[in-house]
Amino acid sequence: MKAPEDWFPPDAPRLAHIRQVMRVAQVVEARQDFGGRLVIAVAYHDIGYARAFAETGFHPVDGAILARADGCDAEVVDAVLHHSGARGLCLRTRPDLAGHYGPACRMMDTRLSRALTFCDNRSGPNGEALTLAERIADIRQRHAGNPALLETTANYLPLFERIDAEFAPLLS
Repeated sequence: MKAPEDWFPPDAPRLAHIRQVMRVAQVVEARQDFGGRLVIAVAYHDIGYARAFAETGFHPVDGAILARADGCDAEVVDAVLHHSGARGLCLRTRPDLAGHYGPACRMMDTRLSRALTFCDNRSGPNGEALTLAERIADIRQRHAGNPALLETTANYLPLFERIDAEFAPLLS
């Protein structure tokens, strides 16, 4: 498994984000057994942002490619590929990569995939612990000039809310 600390500078906001996602995942993993696979999926979910692994330039695809190459099981690879509505964004911004996704979004298909999205949506861009509402507000503010991302986020919001309702009680 690739350690995020090995691929990002120690002061990188992306590393801070991944570390917070990892903290949330460890809490969730302690309360619902994922056999350590949630923590593994978290380690790969944004690794595609690292230059060393940026094959396609679309981080969920690059993270999934690396997870597969490292021998992760299909469910982990799929969770990384589909996390946080990535298929919707891919179709809007990188249709050349749509073949990686198949005919439908699988973000909701497994508990592991939903848990990864939950953990990602509970972490801000600089490693802040956020509620889902705070995360969505942050995305809307930081990405105000990115209509593809804003539309994707709006389209997936009902699913994000269902996922949050499923896993948020585990943080209490």
